[in-house]
Amino acid sequence: MKIWLPAIRGGSGADVFTFRLCQAIRRHGLDAEISWFPRIYELFPFLLRRVPPPRWTTIIHANSWHAFAFKRKSIPLVVTEQLGILDLAAQGHKSLPQFIYHETLIRQFVKASFRFASAATAVSDYTAQGLQRSLGINSAKVIYNSVNTETFAPASERGGKHSGPFRLLFVGNPIRRKGADLFAPIMRALGAKFELYFTAGRRQLSPRDISSNMFPLGQITNDLDLVKLYQRSDAFLFPSRFEGLPIAVLEAMACAKPVIAANTSSLAEVIEAGVNGMLCPCDDILAFVAACRRLAEDRERCNRYGSAARDCIESRFSEAVVLPQYIDLYHEISSS
Repeated sequence: MKIWLPAIRGGSGADVFTFRLCQAIRRHGLDAEISWFPRIYELFPFLLRRVPPPRWTTIIHANSWHAFAFKRKSIPLVVTEQLGILDLAAQGHKSLPQFIYHETLIRQFVKASFRFASAATAVSDYTAQGLQRSLGINSAKVIYNSVNTETFAPASERGGKHSGPFRLLFVGNPIRRKGADLFAPIMRALGAKFELYFTAGRRQLSPRDISSNMFPLGQITNDLDLVKLYQRSDAFLFPSRFEGLPIAVLEAMACAKPVIAANTSSLAEVIEAGVNGMLCPCDDILAFVAACRRLAEDRERCNRYGSAARDCIESRFSEAVVLPQYIDLYHEISSS
């Protein structure tokens, strides 16, 4: 069996999903190949309809935004919804150009993709419910995003500890939907005993949005470099307003770090407040500040939450648990 994963490179979590899925499929004994296409095709995915799949392709698996363009005769198509950006709950976190783009183009593309799908999946219960709310699609099977728990592992297995300020970490695109505009107010309120290290993707924060205890890291794509960042942090700060199921949160938890996140969209499906992390009301700066201080002042609690976070990932979101679900789906639709 050979899985073709055609993808338009957008510099987002969808790219990470595709790359990690390809690696995981190969580790589980199947052949898989990615074809990357330039971002300009996000506007014109239909131009990719004549791209031939690799030889011996038996399954095509693509993102809902452009999967329709890769439907090929007699080859089953798996379509995955990763964000659910058409959900009404996401509307308040868009600029006007984004809203127009999503409603005029992406809505039509996603509808076409699911129309051609042999099987549909969603990365969280919330995302699957969003498909039903926004498009009336109720056929999506929930298969969670996953993380390789051998690569993303606690610091106790790989390295030492640190002293000094309580280190917070954010990994992802620092955009408004992910709550990046809240970083500086939170960090100013926390003061010098706290530090926030944050990565960038397509976007970067302007200097006026960075307080003196915030440290930009630029774009980091190497897994080993990411693991070191997680291990050197004390907790993961994630005030995102809307998510499908963020891979960065799973990675942080796999490295035994508690997550301080907004209680919104899919985040409560992986973060259990008071067990493996802390959930705050969306946009509540004072609640985030209080949560950070609570973990910093009680390192035993912080460590306990981190250990529970690792256990949660191993039992529900590890590659070993999730990948067999995709493989079973591939076999099911290839034999039908």
